[in-house]
Amino acid sequence: MRKSSLLPLIIIFSIALWIPGYLRRDLWQPDEARYAYVAKEMKAGRHWFVPHRHGDTYAHKPPLMFWLINAGSTLTGGEIGKIATRLPSLLGVIMTLWAASSIAAMWSDRRTALRTVFITATTFAIWWRAGWGQIDMLLCGLQMMSLYLLFADDIHRTRWRPTLAFVFFGLGIMAKGPVGFIVPLGVYITANLLAGKWRNLMRLHWLRCLPVTLLLPAAWLLAAKKTGAPDAYFRELLFDQNAGRAAGGLGHIRPIYYYLEYLIMDGLPWVIFLPVAIRALIKKQRQKVSSENGTGRSAELFLPLGWFCFVVLFFSVLPTKRSLYILLAYPALAIIVSSAWTHLADLPHKAVQISSRLTVGLIAMLGIALLLIQRIKPDIPLSYSVTVPCAIVLLLGAASLFFNFKRFGSALRWMYQLVGLFVVIYLITSLAILPKFNAMKTPRELIPVVEKNLPEKRPLLLYQINAEIMPYYCNRPGKVYWGDVDFWRGMRLYKEGVAVFLKSVWEQKKTAYARLGETGTFKMGNKEYVWLAYKISDDCYKKK
Repeated sequence: MRKSSLLPLIIIFSIALWIPGYLRRDLWQPDEARYAYVAKEMKAGRHWFVPHRHGDTYAHKPPLMFWLINAGSTLTGGEIGKIATRLPSLLGVIMTLWAASSIAAMWSDRRTALRTVFITATTFAIWWRAGWGQIDMLLCGLQMMSLYLLFADDIHRTRWRPTLAFVFFGLGIMAKGPVGFIVPLGVYITANLLAGKWRNLMRLHWLRCLPVTLLLPAAWLLAAKKTGAPDAYFRELLFDQNAGRAAGGLGHIRPIYYYLEYLIMDGLPWVIFLPVAIRALIKKQRQKVSSENGTGRSAELFLPLGWFCFVVLFFSVLPTKRSLYILLAYPALAIIVSSAWTHLADLPHKAVQISSRLTVGLIAMLGIALLLIQRIKPDIPLSYSVTVPCAIVLLLGAASLFFNFKRFGSALRWMYQLVGLFVVIYLITSLAILPKFNAMKTPRELIPVVEKNLPEKRPLLLYQINAEIMPYYCNRPGKVYWGDVDFWRGMRLYKEGVAVFLKSVWEQKKTAYARLGETGTFKMGNKEYVWLAYKISDDCYKKK
């Protein structure tokens, strides 16, 4: 099995695992609908270098994601919908799986590379993020490509690999800012130091490669300036969205131990085997007479372990935390587990048995939860015709895993059975469970109101809410107003149309606005909104 032969398998496997979910689930807020909306506005206004939202510059993210969404729309007849918006994530996960398997082949062997593909793909965090139209899976793929090129160059020196790695660093910056460069570079440095390979750091052509990383972002910023981007755009992009986020000024403030919880949840099911995998690799190393680098440190353990630890510790130190920030840690987890799997039999049976029973128990608990979920949460839009068959699949799968472990232990057939069961679980979730939430996650009740009362190209007015999902699904531009004076001016400008308020805000403002037209309510997620189909005259404005 040649390393290169894995790429077609990875592409086919990725399409089979994620595309069905792309087709079944609508775009949800906040990120998916926002990015689709910004990409549509980029295309409509031809703002190719300076993304816009509601007609104003959007400095929260660099433009790479929006470029790729528009590029993907060429495959969907120009439609920026649920497929085009998620194609960058599909590209990201394909890059992640290929790079992870290639790194595993370098550090261990080719069979480990194949296991790494399936273990990485079925890690919950990877599967979940690859199914969404968010930047983070794309960012992870770009970071993984840069890491593969650097680690490959440590084994076989070339001039082009480090240069190309730093190109991917630049693309990472174009995807989500400086973390696209800082985090993978920190991973590379930490992994080599922990593995005792510090000489690799001295051989890297830093002075030649660093300018390559800055070339793409610099060219984009220059183009943005040439096309008339205001100074406020650059100030927010370069300082507020980076220094402010690092300092905790943009919310999501969490305690330093925050990721301990999410590592357990998002790393399932393979994080359960991480302790025994590390133990097995340490035992394997101790049995060797000498190591490949003369330090007694195993590359297949300490390189991915340094990688994993750096990502978690780096984001733990920052006050701003979200579970998706540590996505890059999970391919390292998968490499450790896949490298160790064939050595688990060398450990005491009870140690591996505990991990297997925890996994089986988790799957059984998921099955039982599906059976009881309608009693516990009757407002969830899932019927017994969906939950009962899904629960039966989970319970039968758990029982099969339990008895097969007793029969075969931690053999590879048991691992692949676990992979297969989680593929089934994820497909069931994508095809049968998540689509049931489309109605409550999208503004379907608002669409006929807008079609009746708001001409095309006339903006949907949003009072103190961004809510990109509303103008996106109503196929209208949006316009946000944060104060009453500007809002009244907007209504006077357009004379008639539709405005949307949060219901809690509407209760405070309805005496001023309710007389202007027909109103109604609708829910989306856990929030309730009020729409106002207004008609005003100059006399009404003067009276106000």
